[in-house]
Amino acid sequence: MNHITESSIPITILSGFLGAGKTSLLNHILHGNHGLKVGVLVNDFGEINIDAELVAGASDNSVSLSNGCVCCSIRDDLVESTLQLLDGPDCPEYLILETSGVADPVAVTRTFLESELESRIEIDSILTVVDADNVDQLDGEYQDLAQNQVGIADIVILNKIDLADQARLTQVKTWIQELVPSARVIDTTHGQVPLELILGIGQFKIERLTNLSESDIHVHSTDESHDHHDDHDDHDDHDHDHDHHHHDHTLVFSTWSYSSDKPHSYKALRQAVESLPRTIYRAKGIVFLDESPDRRGVFQLVGQRTRVSVSDAWGEQTPYTHIVVIGSDDGIDADELNQRFTACQVKS
Repeated sequence: MNHITESSIPITILSGFLGAGKTSLLNHILHGNHGLKVGVLVNDFGEINIDAELVAGASDNSVSLSNGCVCCSIRDDLVESTLQLLDGPDCPEYLILETSGVADPVAVTRTFLESELESRIEIDSILTVVDADNVDQLDGEYQDLAQNQVGIADIVILNKIDLADQARLTQVKTWIQELVPSARVIDTTHGQVPLELILGIGQFKIERLTNLSESDIHVHSTDESHDHHDDHDDHDDHDHDHDHHHHDHTLVFSTWSYSSDKPHSYKALRQAVESLPRTIYRAKGIVFLDESPDRRGVFQLVGQRTRVSVSDAWGEQTPYTHIVVIGSDDGIDADELNQRFTACQVKS
């Protein structure tokens, strides 16, 4: 890690399409033995930042960026939040930004290079996480976005190799090499990568931005569902009035979120998630499970893969359920989703 200088704070940008495994990699870094005081910026696509809630051990020096994408609608928030970390009482030695799965890393990178952050931040590298088993199932413009995310990478983390056979791995590696011949490809599962290969490596070259254009991306929320008034999220501060007819967006995603303080049935929840329509690309949440009321439930939907597991204890925290989904434009039926997840609640 000899490239870190005293004049500026290095940052690693974690990119990758929905469900590739960016949060797993971030958690691996934060638990690693690297000797760095790390500041974390976590951007998620919905009003509720599930990724920030799943990041362990970063609460004292982290900023959650929700309800928008750092490559477009909340670019100013990214600059402000980065300055907040740098000017805070416990300035980090290293920064990591986990972008949302629909963020364009070209636009994010230019935000650091073309703002007041230019003299205070040094981009160390861009890591793009790829789901080895799922990346070739994307269609059309979504495949284009995934290609853009890989095309700017200094290092490609080929994740979930345990889920893909050798033929698919060979195919995906060929695809990566065609997009970015100079990038190093690291095979892994669950984001377990030697930290000396990804931190303080100084691989970013500004010249690579010359011929890369920014994707035009927009994420808008449908009506969020809350079955009670709680203290987990104060949504009154967000502006949900999106005037779409002023924009001709190449990529438009819809999001929907759900909150509850009631216990949910594991079996019913799993069935509800597994039967979600194909217009929903990604769903994730922290869940109050009736079968395990003392520990947090976590569920992940990536493509057609579903996982529901039990995580750490709630401790002194009041159990709750937060769920966020993202899908194609007009691909989310808010009323149907509300009925679907409300039906999973266990009546007292």
